[in-house]
Amino acid sequence: MKKKSKQPLKIGLTGGIGAGKTTISSIFKSLNIPVFNSDQISKHILQKNKNVIEDIVKEFGKNIIQNNQINTAELGKIVFSDKKKLTTLNNIIHPHVLNKFNDWIRDKDSKYIIKESAILFESKTYQQLDKIILVQSPLKIRIERTCKRDNRTKAEVKNIIKNQIKDAEAIKYADYIIKNNNKLLLPKIIQLHEILSNL
Repeated sequence: MKKKSKQPLKIGLTGGIGAGKTTISSIFKSLNIPVFNSDQISKHILQKNKNVIEDIVKEFGKNIIQNNQINTAELGKIVFSDKKKLTTLNNIIHPHVLNKFNDWIRDKDSKYIIKESAILFESKTYQQLDKIILVQSPLKIRIERTCKRDNRTKAEVKNIIKNQIKDAEAIKYADYIIKNNNKLLLPKIIQLHEILSNL
């Protein structure tokens, strides 16, 4: 009988909007480390899971539906101007993301995996992980990156940032910090990869 291999270490990767989580994830992927992107999975669930869509309509009203889909821009305006509503939305979607993650990790046999999520702390998911990497980037750079990437105004991005956990609070939970200030990232991540591979 084949002995079940040890489950990989679960490493959380988080940071505020525009900090560069996805760029860093792509480097880990290039090092053959499996990456679970919670935010991408959330977006998929938001549009495809009928139970989730029903719960969101119950909570936020029928106006949130456009062309038989959740209008994410409208939903974003609502939740990013009200922390309680943001928490409600996360509570609807997050259990489904967690189930997907638990299914995803079952067949992974690398030394560690990366779970990328913008809301590791808000969702309390960090408590189920072995180590946490926090990505930090200067506010000005984060705003510029997000405006360019998402075609948002500076005011919209600042509103999102206002509703996210502050770096000063997030640092308390972080085991490793990656400073992403437009300087070379690769050497930092290779160094961290060596550390994580030897835990």
